Amino acid sequence: MSMSISMVALGPGAKFSLSAFQQEVRETWPDLPEATDVDKGKGVFMFNLGTAKVIFGIMPAPIPWGDLEGPCATSWLWPDAEEVMRNHKGHMIITVADDEVDALARIKLLTQITASFVKVCDASVGVYYGDATLVISPELYREIAVEALPDEIPLFIWVDFRVGPGDDGKMCGFTHGLTPFGVMEMETVNSPETPGDLRERLMDLAGYLIENGPVIEDGHTVGRDENERILVSHTDSAFGHEGQVMRLDYEPAKKKKGWFGRG
Repeated sequence: MSMSISMVALGPGAKFSLSAFQQEVRETWPDLPEATDVDKGKGVFMFNLGTAKVIFGIMPAPIPWGDLEGPCATSWLWPDAEEVMRNHKGHMIITVADDEVDALARIKLLTQITASFVKVCDASVGVYYGDATLVISPELYREIAVEALPDEIPLFIWVDFRVGPGDDGKMCGFTHGLTPFGVMEMETVNSPETPGDLRERLMDLAGYLIENGPVIEDGHTVGRDENERILVSHTDSAFGHEGQVMRLDYEPAKKKKGWFGRG
């Protein structure tokens, strides 16, 4: 079954009330269906929301630090991530499984469920989204989720956008988190843009791909107007990531046919 997972790091004395959670969901996400087939076991809570199976699994141990060390060190949205996440005591694994909807709908629901959980569980100290190797504070996670969903895309808690200078003074950048949506990750090694402008470009393209699927083909060009044409190549990653990526080449040796613009 197709599933998506988040993990919430917990401090000491964590308690979870399923009834309080269900009430929170009704208030914050009134368009979601009512929970049915509720099943409570030792450390596990399960119920259905429409066609989706939602599972909460309480783990009495911390999230392995090997999974968190890199994301904490590079979390530009949460400077205190390492200090907080090093000291958590346990975690909740939240799973949404559903074969009847696409990945976008499934991940939206996971985000809504996670945002409601951190609201009712006071011991929540951090959210780890492994598909993007992101850590984010519970407060910011919920704020972004509630502001964006259900109609918009909360990119900052779904996709990691890394940018920085390369050896030749050009900007480099890549994404991590697009693969679960059925599209390739993006990267570039020769952007002349500022870090902020490159991050914004990657965000614009990521949002477009999440909503529309793998529509940017090998040899297409992207740009904000008809005069800007950045060549896209489907190629191996320059950063050692698995699988092919969409490489944005600002200085292509030879242009190919095709143009793909965002207006």
